[in-house]
Amino acid sequence: MINYTCIVQEGVVPNDLRAKLAANIKRISASVLDIDADSIPLEYSEIRNGFGFRGGEVSTTSMIRGQLTEPIDQETREDFMKQLLDMWRAETGCSVDELIVSVRDPQ
Repeated sequence: MINYTCIVQEGVVPNDLRAKLAANIKRISASVLDIDADSIPLEYSEIRNGFGFRGGEVSTTSMIRGQLTEPIDQETREDFMKQLLDMWRAETGCSVDELIVSVRDPQ
């Protein structure tokens, strides 16, 4: 199982695109982890415009933060995160520097 929080800057990822992104995150996760996509919790957290900065400028960076309940090997993790990155970039048009992807093992 995996739980997600997607952190986005206000106005950067349109509300109407978020459901599609969530469905794709769940689809990729289900495939990699061999779990049911419908059982994957995912929530969005939005940072108000002007409250997030990167390099002294208003940030356009988003983050997919996944927390696993069972550990996975590093090779699987890297492929998993690359799939998430590629999908998000294809859907949003963001640059490689505008998305952080984290898939953490349980603590």
